Amino acid sequence: MKKLAISSFALLVLGFAPVALAQTNVTSGHWDISAHAHDGLLELSLHNHDAALEEPLQGSTISYNFGTNAKTEVIIGANNLGMLWVSPANEVEADEKGMPFIGFSAEELLAPFTGPVTFTMTGFSYTGSGTGNVYLFEGEDLFWDSTAGPGNYGSFSVNTGQHGHGEFGFSDEGLYKITLVASGNDGAPVGGEPATYTFNVVPEPSTYALLGLGAGALALLRWRKRSRQS
Repeated sequence: MKKLAISSFALLVLGFAPVALAQTNVTSGHWDISAHAHDGLLELSLHNHDAALEEPLQGSTISYNFGTNAKTEVIIGANNLGMLWVSPANEVEADEKGMPFIGFSAEELLAPFTGPVTFTMTGFSYTGSGTGNVYLFEGEDLFWDSTAGPGNYGSFSVNTGQHGHGEFGFSDEGLYKITLVASGNDGAPVGGEPATYTFNVVPEPSTYALLGLGAGALALLRWRKRSRQS
């Protein structure tokens, strides 16, 4: 279910059932953006890390529902990235917060592939009311920076046969579309097909706000009923 500003609880109070989306919405679990070889190129798909036999997802929306006070100041080396919503740093934290844990995988790429597989951010767009900056970092390393401009967004590398993780940082709520291309080497350089992933960043409404919304909806329904009867 895609969460906007209203949770499933509020939708049920209003008398509506959540509608299934045509595009898969990833809201929890351990997932990897995986590179695999196909027709001489590297293609990307989203794999459930804990369910290896499941079919990969070619397109998806990855939804993060953050607490309204969850922003934290992020400083990477000399770069002060400001106040960001930061994705879970590990699978345990993701499970505790009920959010997805996203990694990058080159586990399917065995010999003759050698050296690292690089996931380069080649495109970026944001839809929302803020400035909409996105970053990928780990420790003191900043891999992606959307403020760097086209051609300079950055890249993240994973050794062949392995997978790795970074933390995503988002400056504002809204929809982020990130286009990635994988590259590697199987004795000669191997390029990749671009793949675009949507990240839906939503501050989770407080319980009191949801209860207030539900009470208001019930009052409106009662008022309409009395109006029809009068």
